Amino acid sequence: MSCQTGIVASSKLATYLASNSHHSDRCIKITIEDEELQLIQNRIAAGDYESDWDRNVMVCVEDDEPCYIFYRLDQKANDGAFNYVFMSYVPMDAGVKNKMLYAATRATLKRIFGDNRIATEFNCTLREELSLQAYKNHVLSKGSAAPMTEAEKELAQVKKDEAAMRSQMSNNSATLPGLNLPATQDLLTNLEKFKKGFINYLQIKLDTETEELKLWDCANIKASELPEKVPAEEPRYHLFNFNHEFEGNNMWSVVFIYSCPGYSVPVKQRMMYSSTKACFLDSLANMDIEIAAKREISEGDEVKEVDIYEMIHPQKHASRAHFIKPKAPSRGGRRLIR
Repeated sequence: MSCQTGIVASSKLATYLASNSHHSDRCIKITIEDEELQLIQNRIAAGDYESDWDRNVMVCVEDDEPCYIFYRLDQKANDGAFNYVFMSYVPMDAGVKNKMLYAATRATLKRIFGDNRIATEFNCTLREELSLQAYKNHVLSKGSAAPMTEAEKELAQVKKDEAAMRSQMSNNSATLPGLNLPATQDLLTNLEKFKKGFINYLQIKLDTETEELKLWDCANIKASELPEKVPAEEPRYHLFNFNHEFEGNNMWSVVFIYSCPGYSVPVKQRMMYSSTKACFLDSLANMDIEIAAKREISEGDEVKEVDIYEMIHPQKHASRAHFIKPKAPSRGGRRLIR
């Protein structure tokens, strides 16, 4: 499962994270350059996490430069590895492309680093929001104290996830309304990003083994790239926010596509996708994601750009021409019947 922005870890970063050397570092700075995640700085620990914070984080961050920061806390998990704070810093005046790129790549970087090592994460648009006091205020606003024990951290994360899903889905459980299948937190988070316009394409997989809905792909793509996203061997749900011109106006319209290759797909899988579809669409409506058009397809060639356009704006003139009432046949001149 991936969020495919085309961004990968550079060889330097991959080697660094694969080694054990980064465990002695207090602060790690990573940026996106040349379509790769690049290791920019790694600063060693000198004191405890509080005394090290501002002299590391605040020094390595530039006002106008987006970056990711991993900051090592002092407490360890049960396996003896340190926990980290993950910070995503994207200034308010960063270009739209940078904002979308850093937002869409964040989940990928977390997976590369190790989601289980992240005790706390937050996003910042101002440099001051990266200070130690700002971090403490962030933690306190979540109703917990820093640092926490591993057990306290796990309990707080469970409560946080449950609260986020209740808020986002207007429901009292970690499932999509009307569905028996749970949705992963990654999917819920990226549905919110899709709704806010940070990304324009989501691909959702129904995992028949775990019986949950998962994010399989998220990206910013052109309409011409959509056919390539449709798998040839497995069903998927797709959401695409189509930017186009109609009657002189620039428009964004969300289309929902259910792709199923055909009867080569196991019966159970086809039935689960088919029976889940309506409830999933209801859930999107509850999130205020308005669907302009829906289509079921068996292959990617059925959703070319012209097809998407006609899904949203059917050609009314064609149907009018088809149903024009023919003229009555001429009776000719009056005939005398003998």
